[in-house]
Amino acid sequence: MIQSKSFYRSLEKVFAGAGRVKVRERFAQRIAPALLEALRAPLGLTAVHVYERRKGGFTPAKPFGAKRADLGADLARRFASTGDDRIAELPWVGDIGPERVGLIAVDGVDGPLLALFGPARGALEKGPSRGEFASALTSVLYAMRQHLEKSELRDLIEQARAIQLSLLPDPCCVFPGFDIHAGSYAASSVGGDLYDFLPVAPGTMGLAVADASGHGLPAALQARDVAVGLRMGVERDLKIVSAIEKLNRVIHRSGLTSRFISLFFGELESNGNFSYVNAGHPPALVLDKNGVRELSAGGIVLGPDPGAKFKLGYTHVDRGATLVLYSDGVIERGTTWGEPFGMGKLKKWLKETRRLPAREAVDALMTRLDEHSPKKPFEDDVTVMVVRRLA
Repeated sequence: MIQSKSFYRSLEKVFAGAGRVKVRERFAQRIAPALLEALRAPLGLTAVHVYERRKGGFTPAKPFGAKRADLGADLARRFASTGDDRIAELPWVGDIGPERVGLIAVDGVDGPLLALFGPARGALEKGPSRGEFASALTSVLYAMRQHLEKSELRDLIEQARAIQLSLLPDPCCVFPGFDIHAGSYAASSVGGDLYDFLPVAPGTMGLAVADASGHGLPAALQARDVAVGLRMGVERDLKIVSAIEKLNRVIHRSGLTSRFISLFFGELESNGNFSYVNAGHPPALVLDKNGVRELSAGGIVLGPDPGAKFKLGYTHVDRGATLVLYSDGVIERGTTWGEPFGMGKLKKWLKETRRLPAREAVDALMTRLDEHSPKKPFEDDVTVMVVRRLA
């Protein structure tokens, strides 16, 4: 009898160390010796052979374990008589010569086959029954398919991450008279936060921070739509309010009305004038000689209401003053584990780092967020943009 717990633990170890799947044939050859080692005791395996499809036939690759007869011709006859559509019925268990053999397919009808050779006929009474062998191979096949699907999903996420990172500009923005630096840190492989610098006209720079609800792949895709829509709106010289209202309608029509995205967008002029719209986003902060003030004028988050109206806000960034844009992942840091970082600590950081270069200030904030909840993962994506007007 197969000891189920130890068998499945052995199987978990095999696929935990299987690595990424790029080429199925290479994956089959990598997994074959691991299966032989892990299943030698529970299934009495003596060898695992890899057979690759070549022009309708099966060519043996390097065998692992004991040498056994070439099954290529037998496999070709078997699939020629049943048709490739029957390959879905694998795993197959049968007796070939003096040994029991099991067959499993790696990733689809055109992928390689693994032949797992069990104990010799004289030792069959000591090994698993044909039904147990078939059941065990079904588990192997299921675990393999799960691994292949996860590997494919990881590849898709990496592609999405590459697309997302390509949308983010260099964290250092060159704008005469100002020191500007931003940073964005995803809570998972792919984040839903976004920052952007958009040259509007000579002497005017657009600044944006957006945050899609949740995080991960769906949030990243929605953040991408906002980045593209915002850039198109700015390029067409739309007024800020008109651009935001049009973007809101586009997001609503996307069909993801159960999700939403907050956005803070403003246009900074070289003389310090700053006009902005806050669409449901945490208020940006301005620190100057009069203290800290919050920038909240705007409206609701983008997406739910296609007819939403937004108001334009105005302020001035004096020489030596600092403007900070951020996502709610900053002030909500630590909520899961206890007390959130909060607006109070954010304003304290802003005051205590007012004389640091923008990049150093961003790094200092990330250090404080880590120290607030030591050794805890980020609950949400974190984005911050520091804009200092030089004195």
